[in-house]
Amino acid sequence: MRKQILSLIVVFLIGSTVCMAQNRQKGKVDREKRMEQMITDLGLDEKQAKDFKAAIGEMRPAKSNSGERPSREEMQKRRTEGEAKIKSILTDEQYKKYQDIRKKENADRKKRTK
Repeated sequence: MRKQILSLIVVFLIGSTVCMAQNRQKGKVDREKRMEQMITDLGLDEKQAKDFKAAIGEMRPAKSNSGERPSREEMQKRRTEGEAKIKSILTDEQYKKYQDIRKKENADRKKRTK
Protein backbone atom coordinates (compact mmCIF):
# COMPACT_ATOMS: atom_id res chain seq x y z
CA MET A 1 0.00 0.00 0.00
CA ARG A 2 2.78 2.38 0.91
CA LYS A 3 4.63 1.68 -2.35
CA GLN A 4 1.47 2.37 -4.36
CA ILE A 5 0.94 5.73 -2.71
CA LEU A 6 4.60 6.64 -3.21
CA SER A 7 4.49 5.64 -6.87
CA LEU A 8 1.29 7.70 -7.39
CA ILE A 9 2.99 10.74 -5.88
CA VAL A 10 6.00 10.29 -8.16
CA VAL A 11 3.77 9.96 -11.24
CA PHE A 12 1.83 13.07 -10.21
CA LEU A 13 5.02 15.11 -9.74
CA ILE A 14 6.44 14.04 -13.10
CA GLY A 15 3.15 14.81 -14.83
CA SER A 16 2.87 18.27 -13.29
CA THR A 17 6.47 19.08 -14.26
CA VAL A 18 5.76 18.15 -17.88
CA CYS A 19 2.61 20.30 -17.90
CA MET A 20 4.44 23.33 -16.53
CA ALA A 21 7.19 22.98 -19.14
CA GLN A 22 4.60 22.85 -21.92
CA ASN A 23 2.88 25.98 -20.61
CA ARG A 24 6.17 27.90 -20.72
CA GLN A 25 6.74 26.80 -24.31
CA LYS A 26 3.17 27.79 -25.22
CA GLY A 27 3.66 31.25 -23.69
CA LYS A 28 6.78 31.80 -25.77
CA VAL A 29 5.02 30.69 -28.95
CA ASP A 30 2.03 32.95 -28.20
CA ARG A 31 4.35 35.91 -27.61
CA GLU A 32 6.12 35.27 -30.92
CA LYS A 33 2.79 34.97 -32.76
CA ARG A 34 1.58 38.27 -31.30
CA MET A 35 4.86 39.93 -32.29
CA GLU A 36 4.59 38.68 -35.89
CA GLN A 37 0.94 39.76 -36.04
CA MET A 38 1.84 43.22 -34.79
CA ILE A 39 4.62 43.51 -37.40
CA THR A 40 2.12 42.53 -40.09
CA ASP A 41 -0.58 44.90 -38.79
CA LEU A 42 1.86 47.81 -38.67
CA GLY A 43 3.23 47.04 -42.15
CA LEU A 44 6.88 47.13 -41.10
CA ASP A 45 9.67 46.53 -43.57
CA GLU A 46 12.49 44.10 -42.80
CA LYS A 47 14.80 46.61 -41.07
CA GLN A 48 11.96 48.10 -39.05
CA ALA A 49 10.81 44.63 -37.98
CA LYS A 50 14.31 43.69 -36.81
CA ASP A 51 14.75 46.95 -34.86
CA PHE A 52 11.20 46.70 -33.47
CA LYS A 53 11.81 43.16 -32.15
CA ALA A 54 15.07 44.29 -30.55
CA ALA A 55 13.38 47.28 -28.86
CA ILE A 56 10.55 45.11 -27.52
CA GLY A 57 13.07 42.55 -26.29
CA GLU A 58 14.96 45.20 -24.34
CA MET A 59 11.75 46.20 -22.57
CA ARG A 60 11.16 42.68 -21.21
CA PRO A 61 12.24 42.16 -17.61
CA ALA A 62 15.43 40.19 -17.17
CA LYS A 63 15.93 38.44 -13.88
CA SER A 64 19.20 39.04 -12.11
CA ASN A 65 21.57 36.23 -11.19
CA SER A 66 19.81 35.89 -7.83
CA GLY A 67 16.47 35.32 -9.64
CA GLU A 68 14.93 38.60 -8.48
CA ARG A 69 12.86 40.76 -10.76
CA PRO A 70 13.97 44.32 -11.49
CA SER A 71 12.53 47.12 -9.38
CA ARG A 72 9.47 49.06 -10.48
CA GLU A 73 11.61 52.14 -11.18
CA GLU A 74 14.01 50.15 -13.35
CA MET A 75 11.12 48.64 -15.31
CA GLN A 76 9.55 52.07 -15.82
CA LYS A 77 12.88 53.36 -17.11
CA ARG A 78 13.15 50.41 -19.55
CA ARG A 79 9.62 51.02 -20.80
CA THR A 80 10.25 54.72 -21.33
CA GLU A 81 13.51 54.07 -23.20
CA GLY A 82 11.88 51.27 -25.20
CA GLU A 83 8.92 53.44 -26.19
CA ALA A 84 11.32 56.17 -27.35
CA LYS A 85 13.21 53.64 -29.50
CA ILE A 86 9.97 52.28 -30.94
CA LYS A 87 8.79 55.80 -31.76
CA SER A 88 12.06 56.48 -33.60
CA ILE A 89 11.74 53.22 -35.59
CA LEU A 90 8.12 53.67 -36.69
CA THR A 91 6.56 56.33 -38.85
CA ASP A 92 3.97 58.61 -37.22
CA GLU A 93 1.11 56.60 -38.72
CA GLN A 94 2.65 53.26 -37.65
CA TYR A 95 3.26 54.59 -34.14
CA LYS A 96 -0.37 55.67 -33.83
CA LYS A 97 -1.46 52.17 -34.92
CA TYR A 98 1.00 50.67 -32.42
CA GLN A 99 -0.52 52.72 -29.59
CA ASP A 100 -4.04 51.68 -30.62
CA ILE A 101 -3.01 48.00 -30.66
CA ARG A 102 -1.42 48.34 -27.21
CA LYS A 103 -4.55 50.00 -25.79
CA LYS A 104 -6.73 47.23 -27.18
CA GLU A 105 -4.41 44.52 -25.77
CA ASN A 106 -4.43 46.17 -22.34
CA ALA A 107 -8.23 46.43 -22.36
CA ASP A 108 -8.51 42.75 -23.38
CA ARG A 109 -6.08 41.75 -20.63
CA LYS A 110 -8.12 43.64 -18.03
CA LYS A 111 -11.32 41.92 -19.17
CA ARG A 112 -9.69 38.50 -18.80
CA THR A 113 -8.49 39.19 -15.25
CA LYS A 114 -11.90 40.30 -13.97
